[in-house]
Amino acid sequence: MFEIKMHHIQTIVKDAGFGGTSPIIVKANNKEYILKTKEDGTLQKSLGIFNELLSYQLISYLNLNIAPQEIVYLLIDDNFIEMAQIAYNENIIKQESLENIKNSKGVNLGIEYINNAMDPLNKTVANKTFIKKLAYIDNYIMNCDRTKDNMNILQDKSNLKKYYAIDFGNALVDGVLYEKILEDGKECIDILTQGIFTNCNVTLSKRYFLKENIKKLVKKGYKNKEDIDTIRNILKEIINKFPPEWEPLEYKDCIIEIIALRMKNNKIFLTNESNKCPCIY
Repeated sequence: MFEIKMHHIQTIVKDAGFGGTSPIIVKANNKEYILKTKEDGTLQKSLGIFNELLSYQLISYLNLNIAPQEIVYLLIDDNFIEMAQIAYNENIIKQESLENIKNSKGVNLGIEYINNAMDPLNKTVANKTFIKKLAYIDNYIMNCDRTKDNMNILQDKSNLKKYYAIDFGNALVDGVLYEKILEDGKECIDILTQGIFTNCNVTLSKRYFLKENIKKLVKKGYKNKEDIDTIRNILKEIINKFPPEWEPLEYKDCIIEIIALRMKNNKIFLTNESNKCPCIY
């Protein structure tokens, strides 16, 4: 796990040119980052960046080494909103990006922009170790958002065997789990009793393009030696440091319990079709 620094945004570089949430590339502390905003036009407020930060911290905790990008907090204030308005007027960013920025005052997320990377050649990931590690984290945090045309994976231009995992914003099964938590309440007793979200395998989703590889590579899951209480405490330590203004923190206890149970439950890697999670996109 890593400490996260707060930065003011110096300049807007350009539109990111990808992503349904219309992210933009900005410069802060003389470094380029992809700005992920609290309001992203898709998920409930703050859920996307909550999912992103939780995923990157778990990747660090598990020593998976598939996402070395630096993560920082980026402050959106009135000065930056004015900067964004000018960038929109000059056709540098989209209207959707501007609206997301206007609705996201406060602490947002910056993910290091990797200049020397590209979409995987031939839409293929030729690194079995990377695929296996990616399946671990995607299944733990319930992220099925990896289609053949939008893998959310980058390949290093200088070292074609090196890949980067990106974009975990649609975790918690596209926000379906979070919607269920909002309906069920903070105790989420019904969700835990049903056991759907603590047992299902998101890598069986039709959208998960690595599906066939996973069946061969991931049979028993990740061997996590920590006991369930230790994992709960690690998740609490991670999430309790998130900005208190992020709305999912109100329901953190339920999210922590479900993910902790998944991290100690190798049934989530079973590959029978009845074990699929309810991804919707």
